[in-house]
Amino acid sequence: MNYKNIKEGTIVTGKVYQVKDNEVIVVVEGAQTEGTIYLDNLTTKDVKSAKEIVKEGDEIQAEVKKKDDEAGVLLLSRIGIERKEIFEDLQNKFSNEEVFEVVVKDINKGGLIARAYGIDMFMPAREASLEYTEDLSTFKGKTLEVKLIEISRKKIVVSHKSVQREAQREKKQEELKNIQTGDVLEGTVSKLMPYGAFVRFENVEGLLHVSEISHHKVNNPSDLLKEGQAITVKVIDVQGQKRSLSLKALEKTPWEKFAETHKSGDKVSGKVVKKMQFGILVEVEKDVAGIINKQDYSWDPRFNLAGNVNVGDEIEVQILSIDPENRKMQLSKKHLEYNPWEDVNVKVGEEVSGEIASIQSNGALVEVKGVYAFLPIGEIKDERIENVSDVLNEGEVINAVVLKFDRKKWQMVISKKTFDEKKIRDEYKKHLKSENQEDQSQTLGELFADKFKNFNK
Repeated sequence: MNYKNIKEGTIVTGKVYQVKDNEVIVVVEGAQTEGTIYLDNLTTKDVKSAKEIVKEGDEIQAEVKKKDDEAGVLLLSRIGIERKEIFEDLQNKFSNEEVFEVVVKDINKGGLIARAYGIDMFMPAREASLEYTEDLSTFKGKTLEVKLIEISRKKIVVSHKSVQREAQREKKQEELKNIQTGDVLEGTVSKLMPYGAFVRFENVEGLLHVSEISHHKVNNPSDLLKEGQAITVKVIDVQGQKRSLSLKALEKTPWEKFAETHKSGDKVSGKVVKKMQFGILVEVEKDVAGIINKQDYSWDPRFNLAGNVNVGDEIEVQILSIDPENRKMQLSKKHLEYNPWEDVNVKVGEEVSGEIASIQSNGALVEVKGVYAFLPIGEIKDERIENVSDVLNEGEVINAVVLKFDRKKWQMVISKKTFDEKKIRDEYKKHLKSENQEDQSQTLGELFADKFKNFNK
């Protein structure tokens, strides 16, 4: 390209011949002439000297802004070329989601004015940070990493928040890899919900379900936790990006705590919380309950558990066995009480004496050796009796023979009639010996009748 063919607006190529602070001299290729590029036409970048941009010997392109035919020199500019290069570079950054730095130059009503590569870019207030910032002036003068979110010849929009979000995502993924089942971590309660609490570590949040807050029932997480509270939790499940947490996994269960201070044979107090067909459930501490089977409530086998024990009753019991791992415990009430039948030793046919404790329509209860024996109405006398009170009185001491005895069933049946008949027989035997010489013509029946008559007087 010769000098004559060069027109204003033409793009020429040349070699830098001389570099000063405020201008650059370029020898234009093929035109045998020089061109001058002043600093304000050299670049859009904020520089103080042209020496920061080019050096002697560099080959550069420039646009002819003015042509001086008399002097044979050209006035050149690189601004338009540079802006085109910058725009193409920014388009590539936009396509590749590339991160670059900008400096916040100013603030306007809608956001920030940022500058990079010598051009101004707009950053909406909502794109300035992941966290809400009421005073945008705090960003002025700061260097921020950004991504392009919109680009055109008229408008270039950048976002710092998108860079933060991506960095946070990468940190979150790395942190997720390091949070595995069984880990014990310290975190902060970030949000409370009716179904549980979210706990934040650094970039990861886990869910502490309401059922994992305590071994005891929790109606509302806010009863035990507060937002911003620091807590230590255990990771109990990992599924994808979800982390399930537990507080109670780090604590001993109520059963384990109870078993540390109680053992078989200990006496404890409790409340009846449920009645069942085979026994009752007694809560001895919060969420720790044991079973009293029917046979372990009273030594008296006739005791009506269903009719005489109510939910809410406070009772003292003895621990028979405890299994904290399986949350099972056997209790007994009767083992804290004296069994009056335990020391009673009688045999069927044995003669006993006792005091009549009460008169009943079908007989009487007689206290024999500290327990109650039953004297049926038919075993009082040989004759028929209509009313027991006609022949017996409460407080009266009688002799009887044991007809039946069962210690386990608390049963003893006695007979006064049998005792009386035995005494008559014994008297008769004595009579036979002492009256051996008497009249043998009297019959045995007659003698027995006479003795029986005398005995009942």
